[in-house]
Amino acid sequence: MKMEGVQPLDENVGSAPRPRFQWNKLLLAASAIQGLGLLLCLTYICLHFSAPQVQHPPIQSIRILLTGCKEEKLSLFANDAQIMKVENNSIIINCDGFYLISMKGYFHEEVSINLHYRMNRKPISIPLRKDLQVDFTTVVSLAYKDKVYLSMNAQNTSCEDFRMNGGELYLIQQNPGGFCAPVRI
Repeated sequence: MKMEGVQPLDENVGSAPRPRFQWNKLLLAASAIQGLGLLLCLTYICLHFSAPQVQHPPIQSIRILLTGCKEEKLSLFANDAQIMKVENNSIIINCDGFYLISMKGYFHEEVSINLHYRMNRKPISIPLRKDLQVDFTTVVSLAYKDKVYLSMNAQNTSCEDFRMNGGELYLIQQNPGGFCAPVRI
């Protein structure tokens, strides 16, 4: 039985309608998009490396030994290699930000210690444990020209006669990058 209107398969392929976009045009468009993406990436990389790098001052920190008492303030002793400076038993703040303040110490008698950290602010009372030890940590907001110091009051001893077994005070800036005054040498 012979079918009259049917042609062999090879002949039907040539007469089928072609798709609207030909493959070579589609590949050309995809290559152009990839090229633009590569160009954008290279531009970003070049701009990133050619931009000047912002230099932030080093993180402000200091470790201080508490050595005694002078003029109702605890005496602060810092070595010369510290970033922050001590003047008149006060730590001078050069950079704005939050600072972690930690104090540890051992005393011979009961004392009252206050942390002064900002002008016109009430000082923070540092609690003394029953075994005459201090282990205190807080975070405060400090600004340029603030001064941090510890005042001390002993009931039975004058400031000049006061002795302690040792103590340390740490100040560490928590969020560098704010305003920071140039350091004087």
